Amino acid sequence: MPTIPQHIEDAGGPTGERPSRLRRIVRWALSLAHAGVLYLGHRVPLFRRGRRLVEPPAPPDLERDVVDGPSRVLRASAGVGPLYHRRYRLAVTDSHLQPEEVMARIRDDLNCAVPAQMARFESPDPAERGPMPVEVGREYVVHLPGPWNGPVRVVEADDSSFTLVTLEGHVEAGQITFRVLPHERYDWVVFEIESFARCASRLFDLLYHRLPLASEAQLHMWASFCERVVDLAGGVVMTSVEVDTHTYEVDAPTGGDPGERYRTTGSVSPRARRALDQIHDLPLNFDLEGPPPSAETGWQIDDWCQPLPAEPPGEPVAGGAFEVCRQLMADYEFADPAIVRAIYHADQPLEDRDMLLEARFYGLRFLLALRVGGVRDETTEVDGRRVQIWGWNYRTLQGHLETGQMDYEVWKWLDTGAVEFRIHAFSRPAHIANPIVRLGMALFGRTMQRRFARHALSRMAALVDECLAEAARGADHPPEMLTRGRVRTAEEAGVELRSA
Repeated sequence: MPTIPQHIEDAGGPTGERPSRLRRIVRWALSLAHAGVLYLGHRVPLFRRGRRLVEPPAPPDLERDVVDGPSRVLRASAGVGPLYHRRYRLAVTDSHLQPEEVMARIRDDLNCAVPAQMARFESPDPAERGPMPVEVGREYVVHLPGPWNGPVRVVEADDSSFTLVTLEGHVEAGQITFRVLPHERYDWVVFEIESFARCASRLFDLLYHRLPLASEAQLHMWASFCERVVDLAGGVVMTSVEVDTHTYEVDAPTGGDPGERYRTTGSVSPRARRALDQIHDLPLNFDLEGPPPSAETGWQIDDWCQPLPAEPPGEPVAGGAFEVCRQLMADYEFADPAIVRAIYHADQPLEDRDMLLEARFYGLRFLLALRVGGVRDETTEVDGRRVQIWGWNYRTLQGHLETGQMDYEVWKWLDTGAVEFRIHAFSRPAHIANPIVRLGMALFGRTMQRRFARHALSRMAALVDECLAEAARGADHPPEMLTRGRVRTAEEAGVELRSA
């Protein structure tokens, strides 16, 4: 920021090198303190109207297609908490410029109107310096006091307005529009900023929605922006900065349906849906041709087994525990949705399936890319006993927090009729660039692995019992499965079951 010493303010340094962590912390602390002092010393006159309407006016289409596609776009539906509609408005008379001329000046250099103590717009490329005109498709990084820099993209622009959408990494999810227009009644120039956004994370929701810190700083920043536009336009201010706020209560994103493009095991974010379409070409993040997995070669080997209701000896029984378990495995219904939720394409056969898991950890969401490595369907001998086995595995892809493979299988011992749900896994930590995530995995990764397995085993047992009880109550078309809170037949799920 120009008002902060350049050797502290310049995040890239004179040669563009990345500053040290200590230097960044010092810069954050100084910028926050500086912004706070200026905020207390200069309060923009505001006329606030806060509204929490039961049926507020409908927002624009926040899910519409945008320039350069959906890659990295952080939609409002992927955010947390209520959707805020804010409008900042200021009117000027006797301006030296027409509305289009005012907008042309802003579009030539956004930073000419940005309050320097609060923010600045820069290129994601450190080598690109100087003014960057507003053009459709251009991306900026909005540098804010503290560590909350926000990437944005210009998706619409004309002579009187332009719109930015937030990208992944921003503290908000949504869009903001800047416009200049003539007043509806008087010969005034009106400048307006209108945003539709939700908090991008639970942490920022706490700072923004529960505590007045971030929301007050944001309001002051855009009110100051309006003041600086008046300086550009010249003339006399006719109103205080008017701030209108509407609050929309937004339902959580809903999960997929068998008739739709995606199949999910619970509601997942639009970010997960978008990411699924981008993992098809990702490679595995470990070498399948390497030494066999073992503790000696650095792998964590796990085996879990959950007994299920027994069947008569011999081949699996139609509608019995083996077939019910097989169906639930094919749909990944045994995974506890409080821990992890899966999304995959509904028309992909199991053996060719790419899957994306949305792992949940105390309000955080991690996207984990996987690929099915094979389906097993055979009768074999184990320790001299014949056993029928059906199962499948998935393997970790590039970007996953771990490397390895998990096998899910249902076994029926043909001599006794005992049925078991089994999980076999080999894994080890992947390279994680983010030091906070790396520390979190070191502290909690193994605990979460075990928790996932324990819940998967107990959930499978409970679902199998429930499905068998449903069939015992006189179902007309066994075997029927209770999945996603309703009864589904095996034919609906698209899995061929073997009858005795």
